[in-house]
Amino acid sequence: MGENRVQLQDTAKILGLQGVEVIKTTYTTTEEATEVIIHIRPINYKKTCPYCKSAATIRNGVDGYRRIKHLKIADAQCMLVVPRQRLKCKECFGTYTYEYEFVKGKERYTRAYKTQIYRIAIGSTVLHSAELTETPYSTAERFFKEAVRHIAPLTVTAAQEHANQSAKLILGIDDFAIRKGHNYNTGIHDLRGESLLGIVKGRKLSELRTFMKANATIAGLKPHAIVMDLAKNYHTFAAEFFPDAIRVADRFHVNRYILDALNEIRRRVSKELAPQARLNLKRNKHLLNKRGDCLNYAEQEQLQTMLAYSHDLKAVYELKERLIDWYDLSFNYKTAQTGYQQWCAHGYALNIPEINNALKTFTNWQEEIVNYHRCRFTNGIVEGRNAKIKALQRRRFFLRNRTFYEALIFIECNFLISHSYSKLLCT
Repeated sequence: MGENRVQLQDTAKILGLQGVEVIKTTYTTTEEATEVIIHIRPINYKKTCPYCKSAATIRNGVDGYRRIKHLKIADAQCMLVVPRQRLKCKECFGTYTYEYEFVKGKERYTRAYKTQIYRIAIGSTVLHSAELTETPYSTAERFFKEAVRHIAPLTVTAAQEHANQSAKLILGIDDFAIRKGHNYNTGIHDLRGESLLGIVKGRKLSELRTFMKANATIAGLKPHAIVMDLAKNYHTFAAEFFPDAIRVADRFHVNRYILDALNEIRRRVSKELAPQARLNLKRNKHLLNKRGDCLNYAEQEQLQTMLAYSHDLKAVYELKERLIDWYDLSFNYKTAQTGYQQWCAHGYALNIPEINNALKTFTNWQEEIVNYHRCRFTNGIVEGRNAKIKALQRRRFFLRNRTFYEALIFIECNFLISHSYSKLLCT
């Protein structure tokens, strides 16, 4: 591969500046910082008249020079000095100023500089972005909010259009807390497209209905299946607005019921044990929740010691492992139906009160649980987004502006889409 020597005329291309050429470059050094000053001018002064759209224009003098802040060069501040070139139209005789592609209007910061502030702030905070770029906080906040308001609607529209065109759309529905135990939102996700489509204010059935009436695009979707937990209002909502979709109970929410029963038995058993055995069972209770095939040799030995404390504990742990095998090894829907009925029958045969109580849920939701084998999707990716939203809320100290709050969630949860639109800020 050959090497090209960098010439003065290549500087504009390296800096990502369009339609200009570099005249000269200087720099100044002080105790505080080093500043690189780049003097540039337009290559082509022809600009369409903004009044009559005529291309017949002439230069009408230079009305001073502008200093525009650009991205740093080797940790030195970069300032662009550009002429305020006046133009005159031969057709309507109107006068106007030449507009550069890399900066908006009369602003003193390039588009690339504003994009950098946005990209740093979206993953951290505006304060962090302002400190890294050495920009006043109020200015960085203004640029960040401008970018969010521009990118968020484009991101939502793109995600919803992709979902609408999906041949076999799989929706995921789950709630996330604003204030745990008090205020909740509900997210509607495209599991196959890995995007967030809508945010419902609340999780009640009436709030879900109100949202669908106000969002015709989401109401018009034709999903093949919908994955959700066992909340009654979500299943009623899905049956009402998407009657043709397969309703699937999320695997990991279902698994919680058997884990809760297992832990209830552990607490009951521990009361009858000697102090040392009780302490051992409490310290290693996490091993009961882990999959058996994910334990190392030492953990397996410790688990066998714990299971020897009680016949009930051992029986329910084995029942939990059989449920995991049912999820993993059922190779079609019919086999899954038969295997599920056998699993429930085995659970009832144990005649353990905690399991009998849990199996009521498994019996009532049999169809939705077995439907997993008609559409093998879970809400695992949704739980990941909920964690991201929780981190966002902590980082932003719970935003009061609902519109801006939702915009940030859409941007962070649809990062690949929003990142592609952030590139447009530079153009």
